[in-house]
Amino acid sequence: MTVRTKVLLFAVTAIGLVMGMSALVWLGAHQGRRTRDRALAAQRQAELLLGLRANATHYLHGLADTAIAKQDTVVVREEALRHADGDFVRLAQLARDEARAAEDSPDAELERFRLLAEGYRRWLRDTEAGLHATGTEDLAWRLHAALHVFAREPEPEILQAWEAEQQETAELLQESTLAFDRARWMGGLIPLAALLLVGGLALAIVVPLQRSFRAIVEGAERIGHGDFDCLLPEGSRDECGALARAFNCMARELRDTLAERQQRVRLEAEAVGREIRSDNARLEQTVRERTTELERANAKLTESLQQLQATQSRLLFADRLASVGQLAAGVGHEINNPLAFIIANLQFVAGQLDKVDGGLSARQRLELQAALAEAGEGAERVRVIVKELQNLARPDSLDTGPVDLGAVARSAVKMAMHLIRPRAGLVLEVDSVPAVLGNGGRLCQVLLNLLLNAAHAIEPGRVEWNTIRLSAREEEGWVRVEVSDTGCGIAAEHLDRIFDPFFTTRPVGTGTGLGLAVCQGIIAAHGGELSVDSEVSRGTTFRVRLRTFAQPSRATVEARGFAEREPLPARRDYERPGLESGVQSEQAS
Repeated sequence: MTVRTKVLLFAVTAIGLVMGMSALVWLGAHQGRRTRDRALAAQRQAELLLGLRANATHYLHGLADTAIAKQDTVVVREEALRHADGDFVRLAQLARDEARAAEDSPDAELERFRLLAEGYRRWLRDTEAGLHATGTEDLAWRLHAALHVFAREPEPEILQAWEAEQQETAELLQESTLAFDRARWMGGLIPLAALLLVGGLALAIVVPLQRSFRAIVEGAERIGHGDFDCLLPEGSRDECGALARAFNCMARELRDTLAERQQRVRLEAEAVGREIRSDNARLEQTVRERTTELERANAKLTESLQQLQATQSRLLFADRLASVGQLAAGVGHEINNPLAFIIANLQFVAGQLDKVDGGLSARQRLELQAALAEAGEGAERVRVIVKELQNLARPDSLDTGPVDLGAVARSAVKMAMHLIRPRAGLVLEVDSVPAVLGNGGRLCQVLLNLLLNAAHAIEPGRVEWNTIRLSAREEEGWVRVEVSDTGCGIAAEHLDRIFDPFFTTRPVGTGTGLGLAVCQGIIAAHGGELSVDSEVSRGTTFRVRLRTFAQPSRATVEARGFAEREPLPARRDYERPGLESGVQSEQAS
């Protein structure tokens, strides 16, 4: 028998033993679980049956108390029927579970419970009907008679069913005990027998192999010492015998050819060694030279790529800012001229309306005055927006000074409100914070960018479910500004890259990826910090830390045109006809 056959026989035997033991263990566990499930179901059925007896007594007491109180006993009867129906439904379900565990039909037990349920319900109805017919007269006699009827009809069936379930529980417990005893004996004997069988097969395979390998190792050691007359026994018919025959043939050939080839091999080895050493030296020198050249070229290419990327970023950002500034200045100038005519004409119409006496009723006059006032408020709001747009478009100065973050934040909110309004409610908490050292225009650009990003993270149409919060508070020489939203959030793998230039998570064509990079550069130039926390589907929070303006005087002066604090104008929604208007204020605090 070959070694391969022996190993396959050993593997098949071991696998068969493992599968057999696994099957026995699984079968024992399956039977034990089925027995446990049947025992639990029978025990629960016995408890429910005993509960029916107790419920009968409670039912009689409830009828008596209700009759004495001259109340309707039908309520007590219906409550008892509901409880009884629930108990019998649970009994039927337990019977089905028990039959499923035993792989048997539950029809007989279900029929017994059905008959018992009919008798029990009939007794409940008859008892209440008899008591209702007689009223409180002979109450004790009627209750005694009902208890006697219960003891004659439903109770024997209940006790019989309870005894059957108790007997079945005892039988299942005894069966479970026997199954555990069998499993304990099998768990000890079967592994022992398998161990003996596998050990015997292993010894039958290993001992001959070890003897053959020892002889081969000894022969190889003798040949290594120059004894080529060593021959191994060739009587075995397995792979060890074939190996011994090949070994003996090799020893004979070595003995015949080693002497005449030894000198020639030595000379050839020396020549080849010299050539290899020379080639290795030349190859190593060439590799070092090429590696040095590649490293220099790679360094130059990396430096050039970084310079190109930085230059491209600065050019794109500068071109974008210049375009936005020119557009903002042009739009502001073009809007201001017709806006001045509109405001003047509205004021003129309002003044002329006060002088008109006839032709209008008091209600019409009030409606026209209200419409003109609302139109004036809208025109004033356009004027404020144009003013803020011109402030943003004005060339930035690198001068720094005390900046009122409250005024800067309100200005940024006014410019971003058209995008925030249909998406979320705004909470603004920026009052009572000290002035910071910086440039008002640049800080307004940062807050505006963060507010626009927060608005873009929220889908339009669910304003009442979403919130954008802009808050600021003092922290030991610093002012901490937070812009948080309840939008879609940023994935964890993108958090380390959101401040990189040209990186954006928006669809292609909707973002350049420069906004956050510019914001980080502005905050870093102010000596501050810009960080972010985000969780997908929960929202994002950007935090800006800026140094306070270290002056003993009151620091409320803003840089770059933010000296005025203008409240957010209210939005008016109009309904037609009737000229009835309602005011819905924007969330500002």
